[in-house]
Order: sequence, then structure tokens, then C-alpha cells
Amino acid sequence: MNNFRKKILILKIRDTFLTGLFVFIPIAITIWIVVWLLSFVNNLVLPYLRYLIPIPDIPGVGILVTLLIVFATGLIAQNYFGKKLISLWDSLINRIPLVRSIYIATKQLMENLFNSKGKGKFKEAVLVEFPRKGMLSIGFVANKIQFDGKTYYLVYIPTAPNPTSGYTIFVEENEVRHTDLTVEEATKIILSGGLVSKNKIKPL
Repeated sequence: MNNFRKKILILKIRDTFLTGLFVFIPIAITIWIVVWLLSFVNNLVLPYLRYLIPIPDIPGVGILVTLLIVFATGLIAQNYFGKKLISLWDSLINRIPLVRSIYIATKQLMENLFNSKGKGKFKEAVLVEFPRKGMLSIGFVANKIQFDGKTYYLVYIPTAPNPTSGYTIFVEENEVRHTDLTVEEATKIILSGGLVSKNKIKPL
């Protein structure tokens, strides 16, 4: 085999490997995220329920139980007595200092991220230089305030793929980059770790 054929063979092997890499990596990351989410949901309430009732060790039973509990919670929260019960729970939690802060912050964040109504929702998705100059992070504008004669945006920077944790930072008005990204589109980018994203983001 001469040098020319060797080079052609090496190029074909390289191209085949790169093609496989481009196909394999998204599949592997997607499977990893899905497995992690399923494992998290499966173990969310199952270990604690087993202290109360015997639950068979069947694959996926934890996911089913968690979904049933979430659905049952939704049914309870939609009726009069359920709302009274939740109100009682909120007042009880409000009396516990540390737990109160965690509970209220998490509840407000969930309402801001997933509330389809205008009230209490993040105003827009923006880009800010964080955690350092030259790097852009997706942020959600929560409020606009005045401080020391300047206008600042209160921007929440969520972490991926779990948007319920993150950072709240004060950003000067002229340092906030407004884009055509909606809050829903930005949330999809964060939840997918960047796998689901627009091909082009336009500045406004």
C-alpha cells in the first residue's frame, strides 16, 4: 500500500470516527440526563414511603408513586379545603426561621419559572457577563431598582440543568444585554444543558 492510499484510509477512518462522535455524544448526554432525572424522581419519595407502607422493589415504581403524589397534590390544591390546608401549612412553615427562607424562596422561584400568568413571572430573559468579563450567562430579570443614583436590574442566574438553584446579582442597566429570547426558550436551554437552543439569538 503506497503513501497516498494510506492517507486516504486514515482520512476515511478519521471522518468515520468524527461522524460517530457527533452522533454518539448527543445521544449519550441525553440518555445520561434522562437516567439521572428518572433516578432522582424514583428516589424522591420512595425511601420515605417505605417507612410507612411496604412497597415492592419494582423498577419504576418510585416514579409512578411520585407522579401519583404530585397529581394528588394538584387535585387537593384546586379545591376549597385543599387551599385552606396549604394556607395552614404556609403559616406553620413561616414560624420556622431557616425552613421559612428556603420554602418561600423555592416556592417563589417555581412560580416565576413556570407560572403561565403574568403575575409574579420573570419579566424577560437577558444575557449578562457572568461569572467574569467575556463570558455570557442567561439571566432572568426579576426587578429594576435605583441605587446610588444608578439603575440596576436584579437578575437571577439559574444553574443547569437545575434552574431552582443559582445566583441573584445586581447588574447596571447599560450592562444588561437584551435579546429576542423568551423566558420559555431560555428555560429550555437551561433545562437541556444547552442541547435545545435557537441557532441564532438576536440582540434587541
